[in-house]
Amino acid sequence: MIQTGRREFLRLIAGAGLSGVVLDGLLRRIGSTTLRPSPDQPIKGLKLGLISDLNGSYGSTFYADAVQLGMGLLLQAKPDLVLCAGDMVAGQKTSLPTSQLQAMWAGFDQSVRAPLEQAGIPLLPAIGNHDGSSQQQQGHWVFGRERRQTELFWGKHCGNLQSGFIESKRFPFHYAWRRPGLFVIVIDASSANVDSSQRRWIEAALNSAHRQPDDLCLVMGHLPLTAFSDGRARTGECIANPQGLAALMRNGGVDLLISGHHHAWYPSESMGLRLLSLGAMGSGPRRIIGSSLPSPPSLTLLEWTRPATLIRETTIDLNTMKPMASDGLPAQVSVSGFPVARRRSLQWERGSPVVNR
Repeated sequence: MIQTGRREFLRLIAGAGLSGVVLDGLLRRIGSTTLRPSPDQPIKGLKLGLISDLNGSYGSTFYADAVQLGMGLLLQAKPDLVLCAGDMVAGQKTSLPTSQLQAMWAGFDQSVRAPLEQAGIPLLPAIGNHDGSSQQQQGHWVFGRERRQTELFWGKHCGNLQSGFIESKRFPFHYAWRRPGLFVIVIDASSANVDSSQRRWIEAALNSAHRQPDDLCLVMGHLPLTAFSDGRARTGECIANPQGLAALMRNGGVDLLISGHHHAWYPSESMGLRLLSLGAMGSGPRRIIGSSLPSPPSLTLLEWTRPATLIRETTIDLNTMKPMASDGLPAQVSVSGFPVARRRSLQWERGSPVVNR
């Protein structure tokens, strides 16, 4: 299996033609010092790593160079927490034997989860369609074996998350998690069907007594509420009936909704919500609708220095290891049958209104 230690990271940096000076400059821009406080200090800041879509081809147990570079960067940047918006392994194929599903999760563990844990960085997962799709047929899971292996894997590897769970009965498919200053709801958007039962659960979670007024509230799920990328603007590739779910989240005071699946980075506003479509950290780049270029492999760092309300997002192109500018993205993504999404700033005020409905 691929290792993601410092020596391997530096080898890959050299192979990409990036000097130590370039890397040092990048880490200075995004902040290479963790904001994690000691137990007896108040939490004054927050740094999060946001990743998605790491998987390769069906059944693969290995990861692309971009994933290794991203892991090296995360280990250097030392975020307080990494959130993964799904597609950690390469499933969604009923012919894959259980032994291969187990090997895939073992590969993910060695290449991604374990190095983060060893660095003291918790990983919050959302389940993607290639991890354990919630697609059903005649009342049964189409990919039931995959969901079972996903459940077994995360049941064994949630130890450093335990203290933060608010609601974990259906972990890792949907759950609520909190640490001081941060409230996270993870939804099961591993297919287009986020049903009425889960929507009621989301509403209840947003109104949890554990949530504090000054918490940054994030919701994360794999499929987005609207279309972002070429080839994904069709039924089944976005959450069905998005307007009702968006209203629920608006009323619940969600600060940011994070998604993957479309393999294209696009920070936007839509339906009165602030959205972040993450680029794929692994293979399969796609074009934002209205753009001529594919979105490169990337990861995003989100930083908040309290008590200020300004949130800063920095997205790193893992081909060049440089921060990406949003002004080159289309001003809006508009496609028939889906809510319009308009490009937003990478710096925004927590609690500020989102006017684009």
